Amino acid sequence: MTPGGTALGIDFGTTHTVAVAAGAPLLFDASPLLVSAVAAAADGTLLTGRDALRAALQDPSRFEPNPKLRVDDGRVLLGGAEHDVEDIVAAPLCRVAREAARVLGGPAERTVLTCPASWAARRREVLLRAAGRAGLTGVTLVPEPVAAGAVHPGDPPHQPADPSQPPAGDPSQRTAGATAGWSSQPGDATPGGP
Repeated sequence: MTPGGTALGIDFGTTHTVAVAAGAPLLFDASPLLVSAVAAAADGTLLTGRDALRAALQDPSRFEPNPKLRVDDGRVLLGGAEHDVEDIVAAPLCRVAREAARVLGGPAERTVLTCPASWAARRREVLLRAAGRAGLTGVTLVPEPVAAGAVHPGDPPHQPADPSQPPAGDPSQRTAGATAGWSSQPGDATPGGP
């Protein structure tokens, strides 16, 4: 175990979610991109990723393609049943948590989770509650631009970072999300959000 404990980084995106644990991207259906979409099965189970896409073909009324965009809605109608928005947002995060636990041999002790910089406290609280429902612990919210800028903080804005080079620092102390292209060192943000 690393001195700072096991860490998980998640970029919960509008269309895709990506995550890194133990310095490597997590894979979902053999891809580092987990479709963020959610669908409700007939029994009420929330499906994620490609399973949600397949279920949408059978019954589009049970499908939410962009849970992140529903954060203000409180309740979401999928098929004939209402679901708490926290449950809809938690579904892809729960899938990430399960895969991270499989890779790490147990749940991550710390989680860095991106959120839009424009999100005020109420939206951040919804995301934190969803992360809790997904079983994530030690969650720190990091604004997406801060996370993206943390990859190579010394790179001038006009010169893109070299994606073939790993970010500086101890990979066991870093969490990252591929779509935002970021990494975050523990202590860069206040637990529970900046």
